[in-house]
Amino acid sequence: MSSIVPGPQKKLEQEIDAARSGAKPLQAGDLNASAPPQEELTGLDDWPESLRTTVEAEHSRTIALATNRRRTADGVLPEVVRGLDQLLDEIADRLQSDKPRLFGKSTAEPADDLDTCAELLGIPADEIAASTGRGEHRAALRTIKQLRSQLKELESTKDHSKLTRLVTFIVRLAVVTDTAPDSTAPLAPIALDRYAKSSPDTQWDWTFDQKLAFWKQARTTLTPNT
Repeated sequence: MSSIVPGPQKKLEQEIDAARSGAKPLQAGDLNASAPPQEELTGLDDWPESLRTTVEAEHSRTIALATNRRRTADGVLPEVVRGLDQLLDEIADRLQSDKPRLFGKSTAEPADDLDTCAELLGIPADEIAASTGRGEHRAALRTIKQLRSQLKELESTKDHSKLTRLVTFIVRLAVVTDTAPDSTAPLAPIALDRYAKSSPDTQWDWTFDQKLAFWKQARTTLTPNT
């Protein structure tokens, strides 16, 4: 029996043949020797499904980009786009349900909670103080519609840099909206307006791991103790 170790190309062919026969599942690293094994994300079990699946898809996209697998990243992009579109639907629904508060008597929101949410969203205190609520709700829904259009365009342009900025903004807003829904009426319109105006966001340059740690910490900070 020959003791010759098969070369990389031969080994890859063997892995693919084994996968086709059902003898062994094919891993992403089998197709690219330089690609690290895909790590499973942990600590997301109690997240809403829409948030969890979006973050998992974004993780796959960023790993692919980091390992120079652009075609793989392009293939995951539509899944990320669909997830973000669903999150925008949920944010819009929350804005619609909170609409009466913007023009009538608002429920009392603890100042500390509102300040915490504003800090998590990167909203300066002076912008909250300057907010009147008049017309901001309609403007926020228009911005959401524009973001949906941008997401649709990304499926053809595959602009990963732009998608990264959208993920950074939409997931963070969705985390706050889901965990502290009472903050949506006063803060979501301001956050959406800041994004529409291309206000600076230091998190755009963060790594995925840094963002994930922030999202987890935000949920922990905003979740009431039971």
